[in-house]
Order: sequence, then structure tokens, then C-alpha cells
Amino acid sequence: MGARGSHEASRNLGRHVHLRASYEPLVRAELEAVDAEDISPIRGAQDTDVWLTEWQVGDDGFDVALGEHVDWALVPMDQAWSSRLFAGRRTVLLQRDIEAGARGHRTDWTHRSGRVVRIDQVSVPYRPSQAPAEHGLVPETGGAMQHSVRSLWTPRAHHGQIVGWIVRLRG
Repeated sequence: MGARGSHEASRNLGRHVHLRASYEPLVRAELEAVDAEDISPIRGAQDTDVWLTEWQVGDDGFDVALGEHVDWALVPMDQAWSSRLFAGRRTVLLQRDIEAGARGHRTDWTHRSGRVVRIDQVSVPYRPSQAPAEHGLVPETGGAMQHSVRSLWTPRAHHGQIVGWIVRLRG
């Protein structure tokens, strides 16, 4: 450091230095190229689509991959949530809900077993709510995108947040 640089550095020791930061990388990540949505093939007579909620998968460390055989206890899917995400583009009737038993006595359990033949990662952008009854960020109605993945822990590029997966069982 030259004489002038060291003199300025000693003069600035008592001053506050304000740094500016840019959020550009955060915005740019949202604008990354994302593959077009994968349209799920028509469900066959032996197929069952099952919803897995992202926070439950994360909390549980749960994983499932293509080709695995599973035997799950399931409950009816929250149709209001499904309608909000897909706006009628896709219907999922059952979900694996690890906390369903803790919410009281349920009589609507269904057991399904089969081989995992497809896993769709579901992501959706969140927006500030415009409804007076809802506060904060809410999923964009009809904004869900589906991307086929090999397991729950091998995500693909997506917009918004991953909110869950639809696992297709055959058998």
C-alpha cells in the first residue's frame, strides 16, 4: 500500500463504511432456464397416483425411487389444495400423510402396494395474497409445474418452491 493509501486507511478507521449488496443472484436463480413441464401419461387401470408433501418428506428424510416396491397406508388427498395447484389439470385422490393418525381417529385409510413407475416433482411460485382472508404468500393458482424425476432426492430445475411429489404406483 502506498503512502496515500495507508494515510487514507488510518483516517477511515473511525468512520463507518457502508457496503452495498445486490440481490441479483437471487433473482437470476428464479429466471434460470427450466425445462418445459412434463405431462404425465394417462393413468392406467392398475395405476394409483399418490401425493407426498414436501415438508413431510424433508422432516422424515423419506425417499423413494423408480422401480421400488412400496406398501403404503393412505388417506384422501386435500382436493382444495390440489385444485389450487393444478386448476383442474391433474387429479390426485390419495396422499401419504404421516401425521394423519395423530389428528384423531380416521376411518378413511386405504392401503396400496405396487411398484413405483413414475415420480413427478411439483413446484409452484408463491405470490402475495390478494384475498383479505389470507395473509402472506400463497401458491399461484394453477401455477404448479411437474417434472419427472428418478427419486425424491434428485430434483430438477424448477420455478418457485417444490411443494410435493406425485408418485405413480402400478400393481
